[in-house]
Amino acid sequence: MKNLIFLSLFVLILGINPSFIHSQTSHLVVLTGIVFTDADITISVGDTVIWRNDEGFHNVEADDGSFSSGDPASAPWTFKHVFTAKGVNPYFCIVHVGFGMSGVVTVMNPVSVSDQNLVVNKFELEQNYPNPFNPSTVIRYQTAERSNVTLTVYNSIGREISTLLNEVKPKGTFTIEFDGSNLPSGIYYFRLQAGTFTDTKKMVLLR
Repeated sequence: MKNLIFLSLFVLILGINPSFIHSQTSHLVVLTGIVFTDADITISVGDTVIWRNDEGFHNVEADDGSFSSGDPASAPWTFKHVFTAKGVNPYFCIVHVGFGMSGVVTVMNPVSVSDQNLVVNKFELEQNYPNPFNPSTVIRYQTAERSNVTLTVYNSIGREISTLLNEVKPKGTFTIEFDGSNLPSGIYYFRLQAGTFTDTKKMVLLR
């Protein structure tokens, strides 16, 4: 009760609208056999995801390396990660990714956050999903202004494999699919050029 009174006074003193206070929530993903349950979840900024291994020899690892439970280990164990930024976060079990043991955590701003925070105001190239992939994957990017956009795929020695896009795009967020059906397993790179912005990311084709 005292804590509630203190929070109310704090809100009144600072003039904060109570609807802008987001309560952190925990979300459970269970590992059993060679699946994540539920693999794909949508949460809010500031929420915690708890992966609980009830069965098998697994780990949890982000595609972009931003979080990891460490080396694969036998059940039981739990791993927690707090997501502090909006975005799409694919992850996988390094032992069983070839069996499709992967998922994605989509992090959204809390409903009470101003829509101004959702405005596209920068150039960005996101990590492809899924990754590793077989045979196709989706690449997402955003542009801060109308620009000529080029998206090119290279193999591990820097040889150009495919130009997925070379055209003028308006300001916004876009996705494009890359099909690697005719390519061997291996490491590939995709490079986005939009105006003066350039970024390159790595992806893995795993048969």
